[in-house]
Amino acid sequence: MSWLSPIHQAILFAIVYFLSLIGVFLLNRREFKRAPEKGARYAALPLQYKLACWFVVVPLFAGTVLRPPLFFIAIVVFTILDAFCVRWYRKVGLL
Repeated sequence: MSWLSPIHQAILFAIVYFLSLIGVFLLNRREFKRAPEKGARYAALPLQYKLACWFVVVPLFAGTVLRPPLFFIAIVVFTILDAFCVRWYRKVGLL
């Protein structure tokens, strides 16, 4: 999308990021209502894991609108973060 000016790219990214955050929030809310034990595990998860999702993984996925190769990096980072979360859940006996 090099035909967009840098300011338009920033605006597009911000819109996609904001919509992605809303989407993740709504999907989590629905999933946690459907499976309360999953919601309880997520509530116990340390803040740094949640922040890594909201401020590292989601922006990487949102950035794919402007830079499609970021999708592969986002998948790798998401997988690594998920593995760390599962490891933490097992360590504290929640999984």
